[in-house]
Amino acid sequence: MERGPAPSILDLFAAPGGLSQGFKDAGYRVVAVIDNDRWGIETLRWNFELYGTEVIEADIEKIRMKGRVDVVVGGPPCQSFSLAGRPKINHLRTHNMRKRFIDDSRNRLYKHFVQIVSVLRPQFFVMENVPGVISFKEGRIRNQILEDFEAIGYETDVEIWNSADYGVPQVRRRCIFIGNRTGADNPFPKTTHFDPLGPLQKTLEESGIELQPYRTVSDAISDLPPLKPGQGKDEMDYADATDLTPYQKWAREGSLKLCNHVARKHSERDRKLFRMLEAGEKMIDLPERLRPYRWDIFTDKIKKQRWDRPSSAILAHMQKDGLMYVHPDGDQLRSFTPREAARLQSFRDTFRFVGPMTQQFKQIGNAVPPLLAQAIALALKPYLKPLKRPSVHYEVLITA
Repeated sequence: MERGPAPSILDLFAAPGGLSQGFKDAGYRVVAVIDNDRWGIETLRWNFELYGTEVIEADIEKIRMKGRVDVVVGGPPCQSFSLAGRPKINHLRTHNMRKRFIDDSRNRLYKHFVQIVSVLRPQFFVMENVPGVISFKEGRIRNQILEDFEAIGYETDVEIWNSADYGVPQVRRRCIFIGNRTGADNPFPKTTHFDPLGPLQKTLEESGIELQPYRTVSDAISDLPPLKPGQGKDEMDYADATDLTPYQKWAREGSLKLCNHVARKHSERDRKLFRMLEAGEKMIDLPERLRPYRWDIFTDKIKKQRWDRPSSAILAHMQKDGLMYVHPDGDQLRSFTPREAARLQSFRDTFRFVGPMTQQFKQIGNAVPPLLAQAIALALKPYLKPLKRPSVHYEVLITA
């Protein structure tokens, strides 16, 4: 049994709460969460206010803070650093156009994160982003971020991790910055899972290292009620199941009802294509005359997931369509529901997403997987000397 106060966190750019949930599961107290997304804020309120967390709806550029917490965490928006955004950058023809794009305020939101860290002086910070931030502008953005944290007294390291290595049933690579002002080496969690089809299997067997195989789509969602396109309810009973996987038992723990399990409607054309695809196949595997989109550009536009592998990365693009996430069950002929996507992101069923379906998908796709966040939180915990009375105070600046 742990003694003393629980270490505290402040979560910036927090919606829908993946980082906060992971740290909470690791025994931290979530003092406050900040975001300006309407539906994301409602999701944060639903899931965190009950535990005494202050939910602050505000633009990060307009907020001023004071107080003390043990750890500041957050994931500044990162559209410009993502691989999806790179073609846009590459098509900017002049130096001035590129400079304006790179200096766009949305690309510099991390500086507000730095500013709040400089004021609150936490022992550690954790900042999450897409892997593209490492190579963006030939690494100059990465170096600038490291220099900005060094200027306020934080020794910072950055690594790229695959969430599947930490028990998330999804291949999702994320860039993690960890910094501290305690003089300690920055701790990074050890992997707990491995790809049984990858090159490390033989090495692991020879070295005696005990890791679990990657969790799969089947591990995560095979117990959920089957749905046809357009079926489902925002709150429903579980299907009877006697052979739950350990992950499914974990996901159901404490949940009396299944929420957010509603299937999208799909056209007859799409349903026919879904039926033609085998699990693991993509649009490019269809006869060329049947491919509804340019296959040389949109190779993953339609993709049927596999039962026996982790899912593809769950992206916020799901709010537009779910064609990259076709359910592997050939009888259901649909894309994943929000609950299935949430399970693949490692949210327990007790975590409810608020808002229209499109907004639920957006939140889930933007989230940090809670199991990844929990691994980070547990790695930091031995290095913390928790504050007795953590608190944050804020004011929102009103501008003309």
